[in-house]
Amino acid sequence: MKKIYLLFVMLTLALGVFAQSKGKNAMTLRLVDIKVTDGTLVNIAKEQEAKGNTKPMDMIRIYEGNVRAKLDEVAKASGRFEISDENALEALTRDAEASLFMKMSRAEKIEYVSSKQNDYTLSCDINSCQFTRRAGGAGYSCVLRLKVSISDARDSTAAALISREFISDTLTEPLTDFFLNNIPVYGLLGYEGDEYVITCGESLNIRKGDQFQVSLIKYSGGERQSEVVGAVKVQDLRASTSAVSFTEGKDRIIELIPTLDANSFLQCRLLLLKSR
Repeated sequence: MKKIYLLFVMLTLALGVFAQSKGKNAMTLRLVDIKVTDGTLVNIAKEQEAKGNTKPMDMIRIYEGNVRAKLDEVAKASGRFEISDENALEALTRDAEASLFMKMSRAEKIEYVSSKQNDYTLSCDINSCQFTRRAGGAGYSCVLRLKVSISDARDSTAAALISREFISDTLTEPLTDFFLNNIPVYGLLGYEGDEYVITCGESLNIRKGDQFQVSLIKYSGGERQSEVVGAVKVQDLRASTSAVSFTEGKDRIIELIPTLDANSFLQCRLLLLKSR
């Protein structure tokens, strides 16, 4: 009985997240943590705190807060991300998610798949805090060495999709490049009116000429199957969608679209180009 109740709670929470995500076309970075991992500094701060001196620990909190502010600044400036402090919900078990998915209408499934595609967790370790006396002896400056990691929020057990180290005094440009050119962007491909359209647009900082790899996604008995079928290029941008032309697999994709059912989709993944 307890297991049945827990499953019901998990499904209810998942549906709540799904409902809140409708109409939202943005990539979510769920902030897991920002923490100083410089063992020497942390040990000194703990020792001093035990003696009643809280200044070293206060400085650690300041460093963590400053890094959070910089991550927020760059994420917003990139025009693609929202950083959230909310803890990610526990991932549904495969069986529970499959059961939930199979009960949805096609329209609900499209919304559900869309909302889960661009959902990532963000963590940052401050691995080193290097102090240098300022010229003239007027106090110290501090350079932080950071390791920023991005993971798929759908799989809390998987290794990070990408991690990179940064230095705090030259942070903005390389961190912006990291956000824009290393984190996958996903959408769905469909046919509307007389155009082939993907569910990615200006709100995700997509640009004319961007290319997407297209995969056929099928759900069968709760199992997810994926097959690369072609590629498309953005021709016309809108706020949350883009009209595209074909660069690979045109005939195959055109044949597939009328055959898609409630359990199959054409998923697009942005090909990340350093020339952006």
